[in-house]
Amino acid sequence: MEQEVLEDIAFSDFSTDGHGLGVWIDQLYFSLPMNKVRALLSTLTQKGIVAVSPPDEYEAMGWVNVRNGYAVESDDKSDKLVQKTGYKLINLEVK
Repeated sequence: MEQEVLEDIAFSDFSTDGHGLGVWIDQLYFSLPMNKVRALLSTLTQKGIVAVSPPDEYEAMGWVNVRNGYAVESDDKSDKLVQKTGYKLINLEVK
């Protein structure tokens, strides 16, 4: 399920803007129920794979992004994620 959350982050519309792989933390952007997403984000944060920014006074939603070292720019056009975003997920040991 961790892989599914990472794919939701990676394939989000926000990951195509050239600023890395990230997404707002909202049910709209995830394929799993939010209680599972939050639990999995906690696990991925503990593993150091993602960074989560909580909501602030200007934004109602938090933000999550894949950390450097787990997403790199690539030109491997055989990878669907690279085709869409220009980034490739690497160094992952997730379930």
